[in-house]
Amino acid sequence: MYNKLNSEMEVFMMKKIIGFALLVCLVVPVHATYYEITSGHGTLGMENSDTLLMTGGGLAILTMFDSSSATITGTSTLSQGFGGIWEIDLAGNSHLDMGGGQVNEIDIGSNATASLRGGLIESIYSYQATTKTEGDPPQQVPNPHITLYYSGDIPTVQEISSFNYLVGNWGDGTGFSIYLHDTGYDAYANFDFILIPEPATLLLIGLGGFLIRRKK
Repeated sequence: MYNKLNSEMEVFMMKKIIGFALLVCLVVPVHATYYEITSGHGTLGMENSDTLLMTGGGLAILTMFDSSSATITGTSTLSQGFGGIWEIDLAGNSHLDMGGGQVNEIDIGSNATASLRGGLIESIYSYQATTKTEGDPPQQVPNPHITLYYSGDIPTVQEISSFNYLVGNWGDGTGFSIYLHDTGYDAYANFDFILIPEPATLLLIGLGGFLIRRKK
């Protein structure tokens, strides 16, 4: 009888311990790391709710998962293995906000998003569907993941040497020409940008009644 009670007590205590451990896992917040890069060169992998502020230096590869986010305002001069950022990989629900610096390649997939405001971006590879199903009856609606801020004329897709480039000007007037890799889809279909004119351009649009069109 004693052994049976003792065994039942052990089982009861074990259940209590397991239940407490599960509760701790539920209520303890996931650790998030803050990174700040101003110089040097290396690699960085981000996950959970990690954040990055980069104002200088370089990275061979910046990998972003989960709900991590990065703000890039500056880097060193782009050179593979030495400066700038050679590759940014965005996955999960991560978010990139780029206002400066130099990047060779941005790969964006899953539900990741990007806001592009300035800097040198040589190429973008998109692995995302740009439509989603909504409504009753169900229908396909736009689902863009990349927001690009521009000035002057609306950016257009131009064929240069048999490749597609998004060509336009950043808010400060600096020109950009970004190679759009089709990643096996139609040459433009998987690149659906939200194009936002900077305030000065918005004023002109308001005064002149210009119609903004996107070239596909």
